[in-house]
Amino acid sequence: MVAVLAGWALVRRLLPSSIEYRGQKIKLTKFYLDYDDYKNDPDNIDPSETERVQRMVSEAPIAHSFASRKAAVDAVFEIKFPGYASGGFGGPIQTSEGSLNGFLVEIPRSDKARYFVFRFDHGKYVLVDDFAASGALEIESFREEQGNLVYCTASGKRLLVHPILQAQ
Repeated sequence: MVAVLAGWALVRRLLPSSIEYRGQKIKLTKFYLDYDDYKNDPDNIDPSETERVQRMVSEAPIAHSFASRKAAVDAVFEIKFPGYASGGFGGPIQTSEGSLNGFLVEIPRSDKARYFVFRFDHGKYVLVDDFAASGALEIESFREEQGNLVYCTASGKRLLVHPILQAQ
């Protein structure tokens, strides 16, 4: 039994081990039989790929306007790296200019996330902020103040202030 387990550990390292992201193959540290095993392994991405994956997630292009909330959410989820966190945060928030909706995607093997905020106005969702920040789990909410978006902790402590992007 020990020999079989040792043999499997060796074979597992030699099997093709990659995942596709945005049309490119990303090398993994080993072959995974199960997606849950992959996503729960903090060392799933080969160390030689870490910087490239982080750059790909941080710099992935996203359109500035969407016809529906679903289209905006789909665009955000296309940026998410397989097996890493994503979701909504701090919203929707009603303002005098329309509702604001926030989303984030985890940047693999870092303490960073990429944040997106969309304003729903006149029947479409317009991107008004897009940035990456450290301390990803600290940002819990946001609000609009005098043409800026103010990002806060759960207790309301101000972390970041960004001017709202103008429609392009």
